[in-house]
Amino acid sequence: MEAETATEAGLSLIKQLASCNKSGRDRALRVLLKTWLPTQLNLHDDHMKKLWKGLFYCVWHADKVPVQTQLIDRLSSLVLSLHLPLSIHYFSAFLLTMRREWSGIDALRLDKFYLLIRRFMASFFALMRNNLWDLELVKRLMGVLEEVTFFADDKFLGNGVNYHIASVFLEELRPYLPLKAEVLEVVLVSFIRVSAKVPDKVLLGKIRSNMFDALLGAGKRLLEVKKLGEDVGSGDEVMVFGSIALTMGFSSKFYELGSSPECCQGNRKVLFGLHEEFLKLEKELESSGIEISIPDVIYNDDEVVPTLVPLAGEEMEVGNSEPSEVVMVNGSAGKLLKKCKKREKDTGAADTKAEKKKKKKKKNKKENGILDSDSEKSSTDRENENVVANGESSDNQQATDENAVKLDDNVISNLQMQFEKIAAEAGLDGDVPSACDLPTASDKGPVSKKRKRVKKSVEEDVEGGTNAKSGEKSAKKVKFSMKSNLVWKPQSPLPPQDLRVPPSATPRGSALKKGVPPGPIREMPLPTKKVKMVRVVTAKKARKAIKRIKKLKSRPT
Repeated sequence: MEAETATEAGLSLIKQLASCNKSGRDRALRVLLKTWLPTQLNLHDDHMKKLWKGLFYCVWHADKVPVQTQLIDRLSSLVLSLHLPLSIHYFSAFLLTMRREWSGIDALRLDKFYLLIRRFMASFFALMRNNLWDLELVKRLMGVLEEVTFFADDKFLGNGVNYHIASVFLEELRPYLPLKAEVLEVVLVSFIRVSAKVPDKVLLGKIRSNMFDALLGAGKRLLEVKKLGEDVGSGDEVMVFGSIALTMGFSSKFYELGSSPECCQGNRKVLFGLHEEFLKLEKELESSGIEISIPDVIYNDDEVVPTLVPLAGEEMEVGNSEPSEVVMVNGSAGKLLKKCKKREKDTGAADTKAEKKKKKKKKNKKENGILDSDSEKSSTDRENENVVANGESSDNQQATDENAVKLDDNVISNLQMQFEKIAAEAGLDGDVPSACDLPTASDKGPVSKKRKRVKKSVEEDVEGGTNAKSGEKSAKKVKFSMKSNLVWKPQSPLPPQDLRVPPSATPRGSALKKGVPPGPIREMPLPTKKVKMVRVVTAKKARKAIKRIKKLKSRPT
Protein backbone atom coordinates (compact mmCIF):
# COMPACT_ATOMS: atom_id res chain seq x y z
CA MET A 1 0.00 0.00 0.00
CA GLU A 2 2.80 2.41 0.86
CA ALA A 3 4.47 1.79 -2.52
CA GLU A 4 1.19 2.49 -4.33
CA THR A 5 0.61 5.74 -2.44
CA ALA A 6 4.19 6.86 -3.17
CA THR A 7 3.70 6.07 -6.86
CA GLU A 8 0.43 8.02 -6.96
CA ALA A 9 2.04 10.97 -5.19
CA GLY A 10 4.86 11.02 -7.74
CA LEU A 11 2.46 10.79 -10.67
CA SER A 12 0.47 13.74 -9.33
CA LEU A 13 3.64 15.88 -9.48
CA ILE A 14 4.34 15.05 -13.14
CA LYS A 15 1.74 17.58 -14.32
CA GLN A 16 3.67 20.36 -12.57
CA LEU A 17 6.72 19.63 -14.75
CA ALA A 18 4.88 21.24 -17.67
CA SER A 19 3.86 24.30 -15.65
CA CYS A 20 4.57 27.80 -16.98
CA ASN A 21 5.81 28.80 -13.52
CA LYS A 22 9.53 28.06 -13.15
CA SER A 23 9.45 27.75 -9.37
CA GLY A 24 6.71 25.12 -9.62
CA ARG A 25 8.68 23.17 -12.23
CA ASP A 26 11.85 23.28 -10.14
CA ARG A 27 10.02 22.09 -7.04
CA ALA A 28 8.41 19.16 -8.85
CA LEU A 29 11.70 18.28 -10.56
CA ARG A 30 13.57 18.24 -7.26
CA VAL A 31 11.04 15.92 -5.61
CA LEU A 32 10.70 13.55 -8.57
CA LEU A 33 14.36 13.14 -9.45
CA LYS A 34 15.90 13.14 -5.99
CA THR A 35 13.42 11.27 -3.82
CA TRP A 36 10.76 9.59 -5.93
CA LEU A 37 12.45 8.11 -9.02
CA PRO A 38 15.46 6.40 -7.31
CA THR A 39 13.06 4.45 -5.09
CA GLN A 40 10.92 3.13 -7.98
CA LEU A 41 12.88 -0.01 -8.82
CA ASN A 42 9.99 -1.68 -10.66
CA LEU A 43 8.36 1.31 -12.32
CA HIS A 44 5.68 0.49 -14.85
CA ASP A 45 6.37 1.36 -18.48
CA ASP A 46 3.33 3.66 -18.73
CA HIS A 47 4.44 5.58 -15.63
CA MET A 48 7.93 6.05 -17.07
CA LYS A 49 6.42 7.37 -20.32
CA LYS A 50 4.28 9.83 -18.36
CA LEU A 51 7.34 10.97 -16.42
CA TRP A 52 9.31 11.56 -19.62
CA LYS A 53 6.46 13.48 -21.22
CA GLY A 54 6.57 15.85 -18.26
CA LEU A 55 10.37 16.10 -18.48
CA PHE A 56 10.13 16.81 -22.22
CA TYR A 57 7.87 19.82 -21.64
CA CYS A 58 10.03 20.89 -18.71
CA VAL A 59 12.91 21.22 -21.20
CA TRP A 60 10.48 22.83 -23.66
CA HIS A 61 9.72 25.68 -21.19
CA ALA A 62 13.38 26.21 -20.20
CA ASP A 63 14.63 29.56 -21.49
CA LYS A 64 18.16 30.98 -21.76
CA VAL A 65 21.21 28.83 -22.47
CA PRO A 66 22.56 28.50 -18.86
CA VAL A 67 19.19 27.28 -17.55
CA GLN A 68 18.80 24.86 -20.46
CA THR A 69 22.28 23.36 -20.11
CA GLN A 70 21.91 22.97 -16.35
CA LEU A 71 18.60 21.16 -16.76
CA ILE A 72 19.92 18.95 -19.58
CA ASP A 73 23.00 17.96 -17.56
CA ARG A 74 20.77 17.18 -14.61
CA LEU A 75 18.54 14.88 -16.64
CA SER A 76 21.38 13.11 -18.46
CA SER A 77 23.36 12.48 -15.25
CA LEU A 78 20.52 10.31 -13.92
CA VAL A 79 21.58 7.60 -16.36
CA LEU A 80 24.72 7.16 -14.24
CA SER A 81 23.17 7.54 -10.77
CA LEU A 82 20.14 5.24 -11.00
CA HIS A 83 20.18 1.46 -10.58
CA LEU A 84 21.24 -0.31 -13.77
CA PRO A 85 17.83 -1.80 -14.80
CA LEU A 86 16.06 1.47 -13.98
CA SER A 87 18.77 3.42 -15.82
CA ILE A 88 18.28 1.37 -19.02
CA HIS A 89 14.49 1.80 -18.73
CA TYR A 90 14.98 5.56 -18.23
CA PHE A 91 17.22 5.78 -21.34
CA SER A 92 14.84 3.79 -23.56
CA ALA A 93 11.87 5.93 -22.46
CA PHE A 94 13.88 9.03 -23.35
CA LEU A 95 14.49 7.77 -26.89
CA LEU A 96 10.84 6.82 -27.33
CA THR A 97 9.63 10.21 -26.07
CA MET A 98 12.00 12.09 -28.38
CA ARG A 99 10.75 10.16 -31.41
CA ARG A 100 7.11 10.71 -30.42
CA GLU A 101 7.42 14.47 -29.81
CA TRP A 102 10.00 15.26 -32.50
CA SER A 103 7.53 16.38 -35.17
CA GLY A 104 6.11 19.06 -32.82
CA ILE A 105 9.43 20.79 -32.09
CA ASP A 106 9.75 24.15 -33.83
CA ALA A 107 12.96 25.57 -35.28
CA LEU A 108 13.56 27.92 -32.31
CA ARG A 109 13.67 25.05 -29.79
CA LEU A 110 15.51 22.53 -31.95
CA ASP A 111 19.02 23.34 -30.72
CA LYS A 112 18.35 22.54 -27.06
CA PHE A 113 16.86 19.16 -27.99
CA TYR A 114 19.91 18.45 -30.17
CA LEU A 115 22.03 19.18 -27.09
CA LEU A 116 19.80 16.90 -25.00
CA ILE A 117 20.40 13.97 -27.40
CA ARG A 118 24.14 14.63 -27.44
CA ARG A 119 24.42 14.69 -23.63
CA PHE A 120 22.40 11.48 -23.31
CA MET A 121 24.72 9.75 -25.79
CA ALA A 122 27.70 10.89 -23.69
CA SER A 123 26.02 9.42 -20.59
CA PHE A 124 25.27 6.28 -22.61
CA PHE A 125 29.01 5.65 -23.14
CA ALA A 126 29.86 6.76 -19.59
CA LEU A 127 27.52 4.05 -18.27
CA MET A 128 29.47 1.45 -20.25
CA ARG A 129 32.75 2.86 -18.93
CA ASN A 130 31.54 2.76 -15.31
CA ASN A 131 30.75 -0.94 -15.77
CA LEU A 132 34.25 -1.55 -17.23
CA TRP A 133 32.89 -2.10 -20.76
CA ASP A 134 31.28 -5.37 -19.85
CA LEU A 135 30.57 -7.12 -23.17
CA GLU A 136 27.09 -8.33 -22.19
CA LEU A 137 26.06 -4.86 -21.01
CA VAL A 138 27.44 -3.25 -24.19
CA LYS A 139 25.41 -5.66 -26.32
CA ARG A 140 22.29 -4.97 -24.26
CA LEU A 141 22.63 -1.19 -24.49
CA MET A 142 23.36 -1.26 -28.23
CA GLY A 143 20.31 -3.51 -28.67
CA VAL A 144 18.14 -0.94 -26.86
CA LEU A 145 19.50 1.81 -29.11
CA GLU A 146 18.78 -0.16 -32.28
CA GLU A 147 15.29 -1.34 -31.31
CA VAL A 148 13.95 1.98 -30.02
CA THR A 149 15.42 4.22 -32.76
CA PHE A 150 16.75 2.62 -35.96
CA PHE A 151 14.52 -0.47 -36.10
CA ALA A 152 11.48 1.06 -34.34
CA ASP A 153 8.17 -0.20 -35.75
CA ASP A 154 6.13 2.77 -34.47
CA LYS A 155 4.46 5.28 -36.74
CA PHE A 156 6.11 8.34 -35.20
CA LEU A 157 7.76 10.91 -37.48
CA GLY A 158 10.97 10.91 -35.47
CA ASN A 159 13.64 10.21 -38.07
CA GLY A 160 15.45 13.37 -37.01
CA VAL A 161 16.39 11.67 -33.75
CA ASN A 162 18.01 8.80 -35.70
CA TYR A 163 19.87 11.25 -37.95
CA HIS A 164 21.33 13.18 -35.01
CA ILE A 165 22.38 10.04 -33.13
CA ALA A 166 24.24 8.83 -36.23
CA SER A 167 25.89 12.26 -36.59
CA VAL A 168 27.21 12.52 -33.02
CA PHE A 169 27.88 8.86 -32.24
CA LEU A 170 31.56 8.78 -33.22
CA GLU A 171 32.25 12.21 -31.68
CA GLU A 172 30.88 11.14 -28.29
CA LEU A 173 32.71 7.80 -28.47
CA ARG A 174 36.06 9.52 -29.13
CA PRO A 175 36.92 10.41 -25.46
CA TYR A 176 36.68 6.71 -24.48
CA LEU A 177 38.98 5.36 -27.21
CA PRO A 178 41.07 3.20 -27.50
CA LEU A 179 38.92 0.20 -26.60
CA LYS A 180 39.26 -3.54 -26.96
CA ALA A 181 38.58 -5.07 -30.37
CA GLU A 182 35.62 -7.08 -29.02
CA VAL A 183 33.89 -3.95 -27.71
CA LEU A 184 34.57 -2.02 -30.93
CA GLU A 185 33.11 -4.83 -33.00
CA VAL A 186 29.85 -4.76 -31.02
CA VAL A 187 29.62 -0.96 -31.12
CA LEU A 188 30.58 -0.29 -34.77
CA VAL A 189 29.40 -3.43 -36.59
CA SER A 190 25.86 -2.73 -35.39
CA PHE A 191 25.88 0.35 -37.66
CA ILE A 192 26.90 -1.82 -40.63
CA ARG A 193 23.86 -3.97 -39.85
CA VAL A 194 21.68 -0.83 -39.68
CA SER A 195 23.09 0.35 -43.02
CA ALA A 196 22.09 -2.95 -44.63
CA LYS A 197 18.56 -3.25 -43.26
CA VAL A 198 17.20 0.32 -43.00
CA PRO A 199 15.45 1.61 -46.15
CA ASP A 200 15.99 5.28 -45.17
CA LYS A 201 18.48 6.78 -47.67
CA VAL A 202 19.11 9.87 -45.52
CA LEU A 203 20.07 7.75 -42.51
CA LEU A 204 22.32 5.62 -44.73
CA GLY A 205 24.09 8.78 -45.93
CA LYS A 206 24.51 10.07 -42.36
CA ILE A 207 26.06 6.80 -41.19
CA ARG A 208 28.43 6.67 -44.14
CA SER A 209 29.62 10.30 -44.00
CA ASN A 210 29.87 10.71 -40.21
CA MET A 211 31.26 7.29 -39.31
CA PHE A 212 32.82 5.12 -42.00
CA ASP A 213 34.13 7.89 -44.27
CA ALA A 214 35.77 9.47 -41.21
CA LEU A 215 37.40 6.13 -40.27
CA LEU A 216 38.49 5.56 -43.86
CA GLY A 217 40.12 9.00 -44.12
CA ALA A 218 41.96 8.54 -40.82
CA GLY A 219 43.25 5.14 -41.98
CA LYS A 220 44.64 6.62 -45.20
CA ARG A 221 46.39 9.47 -43.33
CA LEU A 222 47.86 7.07 -40.76
CA LEU A 223 49.26 4.84 -43.51
CA GLU A 224 50.86 7.81 -45.26
CA VAL A 225 52.44 9.02 -42.02
CA LYS A 226 53.81 5.56 -41.25
CA LYS A 227 55.31 5.30 -44.74
CA LEU A 228 57.12 8.61 -44.24
CA GLY A 229 58.52 7.31 -40.93
CA GLU A 230 56.97 10.02 -38.79
CA ASP A 231 55.87 9.40 -35.24
CA VAL A 232 52.22 9.72 -34.23
CA GLY A 233 51.04 10.05 -30.64
CA SER A 234 48.96 7.23 -29.21
CA GLY A 235 46.16 9.65 -28.30
CA ASP A 236 46.09 11.43 -31.65
CA GLU A 237 42.82 11.20 -33.57
CA VAL A 238 44.60 9.92 -36.68
CA MET A 239 46.19 7.12 -34.67
CA VAL A 240 43.00 6.20 -32.79
CA PHE A 241 40.60 6.16 -35.76
CA GLY A 242 43.20 5.01 -38.29
CA SER A 243 44.14 1.91 -36.30
CA ILE A 244 40.43 0.98 -36.09
CA ALA A 245 39.98 1.34 -39.86
CA LEU A 246 43.09 -0.72 -40.68
CA THR A 247 42.71 -3.56 -38.20
CA MET A 248 38.97 -4.24 -37.73
CA GLY A 249 38.49 -5.93 -41.12
CA PHE A 250 35.51 -3.83 -42.22
CA SER A 251 35.81 -4.90 -45.87
CA SER A 252 34.69 -8.49 -45.21
CA LYS A 253 31.83 -7.33 -42.98
CA PHE A 254 30.51 -4.92 -45.63
CA TYR A 255 30.67 -7.65 -48.26
CA GLU A 256 28.93 -10.19 -46.05
CA LEU A 257 26.02 -7.93 -45.10
CA GLY A 258 25.78 -6.42 -48.59
CA SER A 259 25.35 -9.84 -50.18
CA SER A 260 22.91 -11.18 -47.57
CA PRO A 261 19.20 -11.57 -48.53
CA GLU A 262 18.17 -9.27 -45.65
CA CYS A 263 19.97 -6.28 -47.22
CA CYS A 264 17.80 -3.69 -48.96
CA GLN A 265 18.36 -3.66 -52.69
CA GLY A 266 18.98 0.11 -52.77
CA ASN A 267 21.67 -0.11 -50.07
CA ARG A 268 23.84 -2.74 -51.74
CA LYS A 269 25.65 -0.23 -53.94
CA VAL A 270 26.74 1.82 -50.91
CA LEU A 271 27.85 -1.24 -48.94
CA PHE A 272 29.85 -2.70 -51.84
CA GLY A 273 31.47 0.70 -52.45
CA LEU A 274 32.65 0.84 -48.84
CA HIS A 275 33.80 -2.78 -49.14
CA GLU A 276 36.04 -1.91 -52.09
CA GLU A 277 37.56 1.16 -50.39
CA PHE A 278 38.35 -0.66 -47.14
CA LEU A 279 39.72 -3.66 -49.08
CA LYS A 280 42.04 -1.38 -51.05
CA LEU A 281 43.28 0.20 -47.81
CA GLU A 282 43.89 -3.18 -46.16
CA LYS A 283 45.83 -4.46 -49.20
CA GLU A 284 47.97 -1.33 -49.22
CA LEU A 285 48.77 -1.88 -45.53
CA GLU A 286 49.72 -5.51 -46.21
CA SER A 287 51.98 -4.61 -49.14
CA SER A 288 53.77 -1.86 -47.20
CA GLY A 289 54.85 -4.28 -44.45
CA ILE A 290 53.89 -1.86 -41.70
CA GLU A 291 52.46 -3.39 -38.54
CA ILE A 292 49.57 -1.50 -36.96
CA SER A 293 47.49 -2.92 -34.13
CA ILE A 294 44.98 -1.71 -31.60
CA PRO A 295 46.82 -1.12 -28.31
CA ASP A 296 46.02 -3.37 -25.38
CA VAL A 297 43.64 -1.63 -23.02
CA ILE A 298 43.38 -2.34 -19.29
CA TYR A 299 40.25 -0.88 -17.71
CA ASN A 300 41.06 0.49 -14.28
CA ASP A 301 38.28 1.92 -12.16
CA ASP A 302 40.64 3.48 -9.61
CA GLU A 303 41.34 6.53 -11.73
CA VAL A 304 37.72 7.61 -11.76
CA VAL A 305 37.65 9.09 -8.21
CA PRO A 306 40.93 10.67 -7.04
CA THR A 307 41.56 11.17 -3.32
CA LEU A 308 43.12 14.08 -1.45
CA VAL A 309 46.22 13.18 0.56
CA PRO A 310 48.16 15.77 2.63
CA LEU A 311 51.95 15.85 2.44
CA ALA A 312 53.90 14.08 5.16
CA GLY A 313 55.00 16.24 8.07
CA GLU A 314 52.32 18.92 7.54
CA GLU A 315 49.00 19.02 9.35
CA MET A 316 46.03 21.31 9.10
CA GLU A 317 45.79 23.79 11.94
CA VAL A 318 42.63 23.94 14.02
CA GLY A 319 40.76 27.18 13.36
CA ASN A 320 42.52 27.82 10.08
CA SER A 321 40.14 27.30 7.17
CA GLU A 322 42.90 27.02 4.58
CA PRO A 323 44.88 23.78 4.63
CA SER A 324 48.61 23.53 4.16
CA GLU A 325 50.09 22.28 0.93
CA VAL A 326 47.81 19.52 -0.43
CA VAL A 327 48.44 17.11 -3.25
CA MET A 328 45.82 15.25 -5.25
CA VAL A 329 47.00 11.67 -5.62
CA ASN A 330 45.47 8.67 -7.31
CA GLY A 331 44.71 5.93 -4.82
CA SER A 332 46.28 3.06 -6.77
CA ALA A 333 48.89 4.48 -9.12
CA GLY A 334 50.14 7.17 -6.74
CA LYS A 335 50.64 9.72 -9.52
CA LEU A 336 50.86 13.39 -8.68
CA LEU A 337 47.85 15.02 -10.34
CA LYS A 338 47.62 18.52 -8.89
CA LYS A 339 49.42 20.70 -6.39
CA CYS A 340 47.69 23.54 -4.63
CA LYS A 341 49.71 26.62 -3.74
CA LYS A 342 50.01 27.51 -0.07
CA ARG A 343 48.71 30.90 0.95
CA GLU A 344 50.72 33.04 3.32
CA LYS A 345 49.42 33.36 6.85
CA ASP A 346 48.15 36.76 7.99
CA THR A 347 50.28 37.84 10.99
CA GLY A 348 50.15 41.24 12.62
CA ALA A 349 46.87 42.34 11.12
CA ALA A 350 46.81 45.57 13.11
CA ASP A 351 50.32 46.56 11.95
CA THR A 352 49.46 45.93 8.30
CA LYS A 353 46.27 48.01 8.63
CA ALA A 354 48.21 50.90 10.19
CA GLU A 355 50.82 50.76 7.41
CA LYS A 356 48.08 50.75 4.76
CA LYS A 357 46.48 53.83 6.35
CA LYS A 358 49.86 55.61 6.40
CA LYS A 359 50.46 54.87 2.71
CA LYS A 360 46.97 56.05 1.81
CA LYS A 361 47.46 59.36 3.71
CA LYS A 362 50.83 59.98 2.01
CA LYS A 363 49.31 59.27 -1.41
CA ASN A 364 46.45 61.71 -0.78
CA LYS A 365 48.89 64.39 0.34
CA LYS A 366 50.93 63.98 -2.83
CA GLU A 367 47.86 64.17 -5.06
CA ASN A 368 46.57 67.35 -3.36
CA GLY A 369 49.97 69.04 -3.53
CA ILE A 370 50.39 69.37 0.25
CA LEU A 371 53.96 69.84 1.45
CA ASP A 372 54.23 69.01 5.09
CA SER A 373 57.12 70.59 6.93
CA ASP A 374 57.14 67.76 9.44
CA SER A 375 57.45 64.99 6.81
CA GLU A 376 60.50 63.43 8.42
CA LYS A 377 59.41 61.78 11.63
CA SER A 378 61.46 60.17 14.30
CA SER A 379 61.26 56.52 15.23
CA THR A 380 59.39 57.38 18.44
CA ASP A 381 56.66 59.20 16.52
CA ARG A 382 56.17 56.20 14.21
CA GLU A 383 55.84 53.88 17.18
CA ASN A 384 53.25 56.21 18.70
CA GLU A 385 51.22 56.22 15.49
CA ASN A 386 51.23 52.42 15.41
CA VAL A 387 50.05 52.31 19.01
CA VAL A 388 47.21 54.74 18.29
CA ALA A 389 46.20 52.70 15.21
CA ASN A 390 45.93 49.61 17.40
CA GLY A 391 43.61 51.42 19.85
CA GLU A 392 46.20 52.05 22.64
CA SER A 393 47.32 55.34 24.37
CA SER A 394 50.82 56.82 24.66
CA ASP A 395 52.36 59.44 26.99
CA ASN A 396 54.61 60.85 24.26
CA GLN A 397 51.64 61.48 22.03
CA GLN A 398 49.83 63.41 24.80
CA ALA A 399 52.90 65.56 25.47
CA THR A 400 53.21 66.57 21.86
CA ASP A 401 49.47 67.44 21.73
CA GLU A 402 49.81 69.74 24.77
CA ASN A 403 52.85 71.60 23.34
CA ALA A 404 51.12 72.21 19.99
CA VAL A 405 50.14 75.86 19.31
CA LYS A 406 46.44 76.43 18.75
CA LEU A 407 45.62 79.00 16.07
CA ASP A 408 42.64 81.10 17.06
CA ASP A 409 40.74 83.64 14.97
CA ASN A 410 42.67 86.55 16.57
CA VAL A 411 46.01 85.01 15.65
CA ILE A 412 44.86 84.43 12.08
CA SER A 413 43.59 88.01 11.70
CA ASN A 414 46.84 89.46 13.05
CA LEU A 415 48.89 87.32 10.67
CA GLN A 416 46.63 88.35 7.82
CA MET A 417 46.99 92.07 8.55
CA GLN A 418 50.77 91.79 8.69
CA PHE A 419 50.86 89.82 5.47
CA GLU A 420 48.63 92.37 3.65
CA LYS A 421 50.77 95.28 4.90
CA ILE A 422 53.94 93.63 3.57
CA ALA A 423 52.26 92.83 0.30
CA ALA A 424 51.05 96.45 -0.11
CA GLU A 425 54.57 97.76 0.44
CA ALA A 426 55.97 95.32 -2.10
CA GLY A 427 53.24 96.17 -4.67
CA LEU A 428 51.63 92.73 -4.78
CA ASP A 429 48.04 93.79 -4.12
CA GLY A 430 46.65 92.20 -7.28
CA ASP A 431 48.11 88.78 -6.63
CA VAL A 432 47.50 88.52 -2.88
CA PRO A 433 45.08 85.73 -1.97
CA SER A 434 42.09 86.49 0.21
CA ALA A 435 41.81 85.69 3.84
CA CYS A 436 39.30 83.01 3.01
CA ASP A 437 41.99 81.20 1.07
CA LEU A 438 44.42 81.14 4.00
CA PRO A 439 44.68 77.88 5.98
CA THR A 440 42.34 77.52 8.90
CA ALA A 441 43.25 75.73 12.07
CA SER A 442 41.06 73.29 13.90
CA ASP A 443 41.39 71.13 16.94
CA LYS A 444 40.81 67.98 14.95
CA GLY A 445 43.84 67.88 12.71
CA PRO A 446 46.83 69.69 11.18
CA VAL A 447 46.61 72.91 9.18
CA SER A 448 45.67 72.44 5.52
CA LYS A 449 47.63 74.62 3.11
CA LYS A 450 45.54 73.87 0.04
CA ARG A 451 43.65 76.75 -1.54
CA LYS A 452 39.91 76.31 -1.31
CA ARG A 453 37.14 78.23 -2.97
CA VAL A 454 34.60 79.47 -0.45
CA LYS A 455 31.10 80.54 -1.53
CA LYS A 456 30.30 83.85 0.15
CA SER A 457 26.80 85.03 0.75
CA VAL A 458 25.56 88.54 0.11
CA GLU A 459 25.53 89.34 3.82
CA GLU A 460 29.25 88.59 4.17
CA ASP A 461 30.03 90.92 1.25
CA VAL A 462 28.08 93.80 2.85
CA GLU A 463 29.89 93.52 6.19
CA GLY A 464 33.02 95.63 6.60
CA GLY A 465 36.43 94.65 7.82
CA THR A 466 39.57 93.17 6.43
CA ASN A 467 37.86 90.01 5.28
CA ALA A 468 35.54 91.93 2.97
CA LYS A 469 38.38 93.93 1.46
CA SER A 470 40.52 90.91 0.73
CA GLY A 471 37.47 89.07 -0.63
CA GLU A 472 36.78 91.89 -3.07
CA LYS A 473 40.36 91.85 -4.30
CA SER A 474 40.48 88.08 -4.87
CA ALA A 475 36.96 87.73 -6.31
CA LYS A 476 36.80 86.54 -9.88
CA LYS A 477 35.43 89.21 -12.22
CA VAL A 478 32.70 87.87 -14.53
CA LYS A 479 30.96 89.91 -17.19
CA PHE A 480 27.27 89.17 -17.24
CA SER A 481 24.83 90.48 -19.78
CA MET A 482 21.10 89.86 -19.63
CA LYS A 483 20.73 90.21 -23.35
CA SER A 484 23.35 87.62 -24.29
CA ASN A 485 22.46 85.07 -21.60
CA LEU A 486 18.69 85.13 -21.32
CA VAL A 487 16.48 84.93 -24.37
CA TRP A 488 12.75 84.55 -23.95
CA LYS A 489 10.37 85.16 -26.85
CA PRO A 490 7.13 83.36 -26.10
CA GLN A 491 4.63 82.95 -28.90
CA SER A 492 1.77 82.18 -26.52
CA PRO A 493 0.94 82.73 -22.83
CA LEU A 494 3.43 81.10 -20.48
CA PRO A 495 2.50 77.55 -19.39
CA PRO A 496 2.46 76.64 -15.69
CA GLN A 497 5.81 75.72 -14.19
CA ASP A 498 4.96 72.06 -13.52
CA LEU A 499 3.91 71.49 -17.13
CA ARG A 500 6.25 69.74 -19.55
CA VAL A 501 7.89 72.22 -21.96
CA PRO A 502 7.08 71.66 -25.66
CA PRO A 503 9.73 70.11 -27.92
CA SER A 504 10.45 73.40 -29.68
CA ALA A 505 11.90 74.89 -26.48
CA THR A 506 15.47 74.27 -25.32
CA PRO A 507 15.33 74.72 -21.53
CA ARG A 508 18.50 75.31 -19.54
CA GLY A 509 18.32 72.94 -16.61
CA SER A 510 15.39 70.78 -15.70
CA ALA A 511 12.02 71.82 -17.15
CA LEU A 512 10.13 69.43 -14.88
CA LYS A 513 11.13 70.80 -11.45
CA LYS A 514 8.79 73.27 -9.77
CA GLY A 515 10.20 76.75 -9.26
CA VAL A 516 12.79 76.45 -12.05
CA PRO A 517 11.95 78.74 -14.98
CA PRO A 518 12.22 77.21 -18.43
CA GLY A 519 15.00 78.26 -20.76
CA PRO A 520 14.88 80.09 -24.07
CA ILE A 521 12.61 78.96 -26.88
CA ARG A 522 13.90 78.85 -30.37
CA GLU A 523 11.74 80.41 -32.99
CA MET A 524 10.96 77.72 -35.52
CA PRO A 525 10.08 78.91 -39.02
CA LEU A 526 6.57 78.15 -40.11
CA PRO A 527 6.31 75.28 -42.58
CA THR A 528 5.86 76.55 -46.09
CA LYS A 529 3.34 74.94 -48.37
CA LYS A 530 4.66 73.31 -51.48
CA VAL A 531 3.53 75.12 -54.62
CA LYS A 532 2.04 72.83 -57.16
CA MET A 533 3.66 72.99 -60.53
CA VAL A 534 1.18 74.18 -63.16
CA ARG A 535 1.68 72.67 -66.52
CA VAL A 536 2.27 75.21 -69.24
CA VAL A 537 0.08 74.42 -72.22
CA THR A 538 1.60 75.54 -75.46
CA ALA A 539 -0.46 77.02 -78.30
CA LYS A 540 0.22 74.02 -80.50
CA LYS A 541 -1.16 71.60 -77.95
CA ALA A 542 -4.20 73.84 -77.45
CA ARG A 543 -4.97 73.78 -81.15
CA LYS A 544 -4.73 69.98 -81.23
CA ALA A 545 -7.09 69.72 -78.30
CA ILE A 546 -9.65 72.02 -79.97
CA LYS A 547 -9.51 69.98 -83.18
CA ARG A 548 -10.03 66.76 -81.24
CA ILE A 549 -13.08 68.22 -79.50
CA LYS A 550 -14.57 69.42 -82.82
CA LYS A 551 -14.13 65.94 -84.36
CA LEU A 552 -15.88 64.32 -81.43
CA LYS A 553 -18.78 66.78 -81.74
CA SER A 554 -19.07 66.31 -85.51
CA ARG A 555 -19.47 62.54 -85.22
CA PRO A 556 -23.05 61.40 -85.59
CA THR A 557 -24.48 59.93 -82.48
